[in-house]
Amino acid sequence: MGYQVPLRVVTRKLSPNVLAVSCPFSILDKLNVGARMVIFHFDGDVLIWSPIPYNKEIFERAVAELTTEPYTVKYIFIINVEHNLAGESYREGYPDVKLIGSEATQRCHIDIPLTNENAMLVIKGDGWGELGVDDKSVTQNLELIYNSYHKNKELLVYDNSTKTLFLADFIFNLGIHGTTEGTYVLEQYSPQLGFDNLFNPHAGWSFFTRYLQPKSLVGQYLMNRLQRTKHHPEKTKEIIALINEWDYERIVMVHGDDITSDAKETLSGIYL
Repeated sequence: MGYQVPLRVVTRKLSPNVLAVSCPFSILDKLNVGARMVIFHFDGDVLIWSPIPYNKEIFERAVAELTTEPYTVKYIFIINVEHNLAGESYREGYPDVKLIGSEATQRCHIDIPLTNENAMLVIKGDGWGELGVDDKSVTQNLELIYNSYHKNKELLVYDNSTKTLFLADFIFNLGIHGTTEGTYVLEQYSPQLGFDNLFNPHAGWSFFTRYLQPKSLVGQYLMNRLQRTKHHPEKTKEIIALINEWDYERIVMVHGDDITSDAKETLSGIYL
């Protein structure tokens, strides 16, 4: 599986407290799907969602876009059992950081495991205390659902300060109209990362990725297969109902560009 060597990133502020850090990533060095990390800064704490490999210079430069004051890297969200390769690398620079993730996660040590007991419900406010998390940076800003029925055991995170839903493999948005012709450029394959303006991320072995978007029947089939909708249709309805309790207006995902209009309708349309 491949990140660029050396690692290059492009950053984008979602708010004064939230920064997206995007880069290319390919599965088996063939399928271009991109990767995205998000850094939160609240009350002197730094929280990391979907970590990319730790690079001291890149990480510190990214955090500096949010704060120039001293900070503590408190928590890393290991967003599913597949997106876990980079989490441990942050202990190199921040040995006290705690990783939050599914109890089924391998290849890294989870300090705060999510189990079937706290799955399929919204964890927020004082509810974080049941996981041993009482930092205001988390309890006053972030909410979480552990989607244990997804093949990859997904952590769904909502930031109420930006009305943004953060998703891993529950949704993809790579095959946006224009990406094959060069009239639309994906952030994760943009010129800032060394790609030509006319670069086609869906060429060659990546042909299939053009279908990884919410309105593609092929994409919808894959996303429902990952969610195991066929085997657990009622649980899929349940997870969508839980998600839609949140007042989200934007979806930020690991693979593909943000969805900034009709976010609820777009997500629901995949699964219902």
